Amino acid sequence: MKLPGVITGLAVSLALVGCSEQKPAASISDKSMAPSVAPSIAYEDMPAVAEANVTLDCSTFSEGSKPFVRQESDLVVNDVKYRVATVACGALASEVSAEVVESFIPDNGMWASNGLVSGPDVPFNTSGPCESDGKIVKCPAFVFSEEGEAAGHIEITGQDNGLVWTFVAE
Repeated sequence: MKLPGVITGLAVSLALVGCSEQKPAASISDKSMAPSVAPSIAYEDMPAVAEANVTLDCSTFSEGSKPFVRQESDLVVNDVKYRVATVACGALASEVSAEVVESFIPDNGMWASNGLVSGPDVPFNTSGPCESDGKIVKCPAFVFSEEGEAAGHIEITGQDNGLVWTFVAE
């Protein structure tokens, strides 16, 4: 049994490995491996909401339809800044579906969707630009009803249960 010789050989091998100079795969001073930090963008400098930010599923509207951002405006509720956009489904050079309202918050320079804003089950399309005083967004609109088109506007406000839109007939 040559156990002491094996242990001595193992000890010498470990000592040699410990003395060899090994470079780590990456070091703190290696700038190419440093974590990247997305630049912070001020809310006012955020770009417009793009179709890529929208979560509205247009696959059931018609073949080849995609979401279109019709218009957008800003709203502040409980010190949270939201971008609300009216969005419809359609294809290029075609009519669009009734609009819906989707809300977004800024997240590392991009718009993150909060989902569709709740409202009555009334299909509407805007007929002019939205205006906001920071607490209420108003968009001139018309609704589709069995009796014909009713003119009015939609109002988007913040309530206890979140953002809500209502149609106000004129």
